[in-house]
Amino acid sequence: MIGVPSDFLTLALLLPLVAVLFFAFFPVKQKSLAGMALIVSWAYAVVTVLAFVCAFRFGGLELAGPNLILGVSGFEMAPRFFLDGRNAPFLLLLGLCLPVVFTLLRDYEARYSKSYYIAAFALVFSLAGVFTSDSLLLFYFFWEAALISVYFWIGLYGSIGHSRSVYPVLLRFVLFTLAGSLPMLVSIAALCVVGGRDPGLHGLAEAAARFAPASRLWIFAGFLLGFAVKLPLFGFHGWLRDTYAAAPPACRALLSAAMSKMGAFGLIFVLVPTFVGELRYFATPLEILAVIGVVYGALLTLAQERLLDILIYGSLSHLSLLALGVFAAVKSGATSTGLSGAILLAFNHGVIMVMLLALDSRILKGNQSPDMRLIAGLRGPQRRLAAFLLLSAFASASLPGLGNFVGEILIYFTAFKVSPWLTLFAGLGALIGAAALVRAIHAIFFGSVPAENHPANLERDLGTGETAVALAMGLLWLVLGLYPMLLLHPVEKALLIANAMGVGQ
Repeated sequence: MIGVPSDFLTLALLLPLVAVLFFAFFPVKQKSLAGMALIVSWAYAVVTVLAFVCAFRFGGLELAGPNLILGVSGFEMAPRFFLDGRNAPFLLLLGLCLPVVFTLLRDYEARYSKSYYIAAFALVFSLAGVFTSDSLLLFYFFWEAALISVYFWIGLYGSIGHSRSVYPVLLRFVLFTLAGSLPMLVSIAALCVVGGRDPGLHGLAEAAARFAPASRLWIFAGFLLGFAVKLPLFGFHGWLRDTYAAAPPACRALLSAAMSKMGAFGLIFVLVPTFVGELRYFATPLEILAVIGVVYGALLTLAQERLLDILIYGSLSHLSLLALGVFAAVKSGATSTGLSGAILLAFNHGVIMVMLLALDSRILKGNQSPDMRLIAGLRGPQRRLAAFLLLSAFASASLPGLGNFVGEILIYFTAFKVSPWLTLFAGLGALIGAAALVRAIHAIFFGSVPAENHPANLERDLGTGETAVALAMGLLWLVLGLYPMLLLHPVEKALLIANAMGVGQ
């Protein structure tokens, strides 16, 4: 599997790091920063598409360095990265998000300095590392590096209305994240110590099998807590709303579209292959927790007036549905169907949310989100934006023929085998969230409002280049909605191969 195609995996890992070093050390005029970031984002999109294609064409890609002996104890680790049908959609999602973010939210006024783009591409580098690392220690390194990148991005450029400080919000975000990642570090340390080496993701099941059931339970709990906070699951979402609201628009879009998938990635690649028995034992309470998250997020969308808040809680509802698919897949034994649906939903949720949040930030100047109680009738001055925002809302609502639909149907099918009642409540929650989103967009953009009553801080409508990017994303949703096997077939093939090798059994 190691060969020339793996060069695309190398580029997918190194290009964001090169961008960080370029913005950090090369003299670039501030007015040119946005253009340079846009060029890098398109280059990265091309690289991730090529890596995605090569991973399927050659049955997977792998990068492996020499074994390293660390410390006097002789601890051994091998820095390895891999890409196959299971994790390739996560890397592709990251690559496709960047052109959307840096095109629709381009800094034409040169307000942001180098540190803005350094933090952005440091986050991309960290997420690429999380999605492709096989080595456990590298996985954790990139996991924490993502937190550091977001901390500085929000700390330097985030804002809350009326000059309120963002640092209380950041502190809550960091504390929640550390409350999850530190127990995960303990679990990783236990797995590494028992064999005197880093087992990597592919060796996790073998390493965990050496522990007594009680010890395995604690290791499982450490990983579950880290992934539950990052996704987030209901009860671990206390950081979500304020962090998204305080983040600069580009950071907010990447947080929801890509960084939240770290939790989904952990559930699929760590818990399912390694802790099948523990997941089956706790499947019922975990499924109930996921369904509560679906319904809770949907009900909260009904209580919001600001479009951003509706998007945030709608995202919580969809990600809880994703978690339901993972838990139900393990309990029902329909691992291939449930995990395929979860991966498909993770990808489509990401490419839809990056559009929704980017367009939300483009409605008003000053990174404000419109309030449907105060603003209406914007379809006239922002016709293109209104059209693509409505299309994004329909895609988020899982309209048949658009991307989200197939992933959600596969999850419902898997969950129905476990509990028809839980499936019914999850479906009702999804319908409520969809209705709340469409209601908000209709209130903001439609209706007859005189031009003089439009807000003074209204942004311009989408330009030609921005419209082309939005149209491309819409076509992607349509293609994946009408022909989901384009993504689903290689994902299912990789899952079947993993199952045949004993992974997840």
